Amino acid sequence: MTERIVVDEVGIRTEDDRHSFGWPWAEIQHVSVAALPPAEHRFLYFEVTHVSGEFMEVGETVDGFREAVTVISARAGRAAPDLDALRPSDPVLEIWSPLRDEG
Repeated sequence: MTERIVVDEVGIRTEDDRHSFGWPWAEIQHVSVAALPPAEHRFLYFEVTHVSGEFMEVGETVDGFREAVTVISARAGRAAPDLDALRPSDPVLEIWSPLRDEG
């Protein structure tokens, strides 16, 4: 079963051969990206937070991870972060927020 991340006009969701999970843009509070330690084996992920406080973490091993970060950043009118330069010591980087990006 291959998991993939989908970012489209509806929202953000993960999909595999049998299931889909995610939220529409109107229910997403913010999206951030970060790197987990240790530095020599860092692991990138982004977190999608729902207005209820629930969240979904998507790791870099999920198909479409880098493309999703680029699309989410573009939707916010921001340049995509340089994921290769992101380090565990860097602060969590917000890449989308409806309060700032979509009114």
